[in-house]
Amino acid sequence: MSKKEQSRLAKFYLTSYNVLQAVSWGYILMKSLLYMGGKKNYKGVFESVQWELGVAQTAGLLEVVHGATGLVRANPFLTFIQILSRVVVYWGILVVVPESRLQYGFPILLVAWSIAETTRYLFYVLSLCNACPSILTWCRYSFFIILYPIGVSGELLSIYSALPYVKQRGLFTTYLPNRWNFSFDYQLVLIITMLTYLPGLPQMYGHMLKQRSKVLFPPKDKKVE
Repeated sequence: MSKKEQSRLAKFYLTSYNVLQAVSWGYILMKSLLYMGGKKNYKGVFESVQWELGVAQTAGLLEVVHGATGLVRANPFLTFIQILSRVVVYWGILVVVPESRLQYGFPILLVAWSIAETTRYLFYVLSLCNACPSILTWCRYSFFIILYPIGVSGELLSIYSALPYVKQRGLFTTYLPNRWNFSFDYQLVLIITMLTYLPGLPQMYGHMLKQRSKVLFPPKDKKVE
């Protein structure tokens, strides 16, 4: 296969992937807002979008592969850290601790995730097609200023709300003594995870601000005298 054919195949794959993700997150956002608007309540919204949210969020891990293989220009490590935290919140908190879905953290993160991801994937699709309007570029590199801290707050609130239930049920926890001579405290892992947000948030936020400045305010070429 020639390099030109490989390039076309890669573009087709990336376009298809981003279209599916944009549609999925847009659907999740619309369905969530309609549910909460109709019910005047957020309790039960998780069950209404559980399958779609799980698939869309987990599929985001493919972006780590995209960066690692050179399909896209992205730092695979930073991508992994950012997506992993959300995957852990979904599978390790919301799915296994039903009570966490009933707290304020969940609707906060759901709306923040959905708006951010719908915008991001739509930007990728139109950029691949060389048809991205400047307003969408601005949205892609500006919405995170508000949505990122809101989403992180929702994630932390969800993890925090799950802690007493994890401890009470001994969820994913193994105590000594046992035949494997191994102990694992899931509640402690979650607490440590929350603490990692403290140094991680400023670093990630700063990185995103630099990217925003680079894209929206590129340095002007020096005039040659």
